Amino acid sequence: MPLKSFKIPLWYLTAGIIWAVINDHLITVLTKGLNPNLQDMVRSLNDSTFVCVVAVVLYFAIKKQQIKLLVSEEQYRELFESNPNPMWIFNSEDLRFVKVNNAAVELYGYSEDEFLKMTIKDIRPKSEQGKLVDFMKTLSDRTRRAESRKHMNKNGDVLFVSVVSFGVRFNNKPCYLTMATNNTEVVLKEQKIVNQGNVLNEIAWSNSHEVRRPLCSIISLIDLLKNASNEADRQECIQLLEKCSTELDDVLRQTNKKVETL
Repeated sequence: MPLKSFKIPLWYLTAGIIWAVINDHLITVLTKGLNPNLQDMVRSLNDSTFVCVVAVVLYFAIKKQQIKLLVSEEQYRELFESNPNPMWIFNSEDLRFVKVNNAAVELYGYSEDEFLKMTIKDIRPKSEQGKLVDFMKTLSDRTRRAESRKHMNKNGDVLFVSVVSFGVRFNNKPCYLTMATNNTEVVLKEQKIVNQGNVLNEIAWSNSHEVRRPLCSIISLIDLLKNASNEADRQECIQLLEKCSTELDDVLRQTNKKVETL
């Protein structure tokens, strides 16, 4: 990059030295028989020609560089705007959004004008704003990867995202360019799997303890009922069977409710 910056000045210096060395000798030879005034005029014309030629060459060289710069800026702008991941630029001093892309507008639900009136705190739940302050203290111009963070869209829904931020200069102000990856669907699926595992563990424990207890009692009471010696014993067994059956039914109802949550 430094060599490219000196390319035009070095070219101008080299061309000037070559022009001066060659033409000075030629003018001396060609104007040998002329008077000093004419010799000076020829030298002045030579210098003017060199300046004009250099001016034209520099004009086209600078114009070419400007075109390259404009094309490069347009490519970066299109890359930012059309990126499928949400991207934004925020001021490192007041944390205000200064630029957002279409994917950010779509994910968070705010219009571009609304974004530009907000700070990056406004897309965090209140419980996460302290973590944001701590993260900003560790952020430098070097690329930093953050762990999964909780964000919040315009409707108040929580989003799970991972972000990458690095320092840039935008409109001659210190800013950070951030790209976010929406992991909400993956995180929610993981949470659902964990919850399902917990429910299955509860069901397994219920089957091995809460269901087994009244079931064993019912089996024992049936055996006692078969061998009852009088009507009083039979009635007592029947009452206990009704009690154990009701208890078993309650346990099965609770288990069915847990199964329905899966």
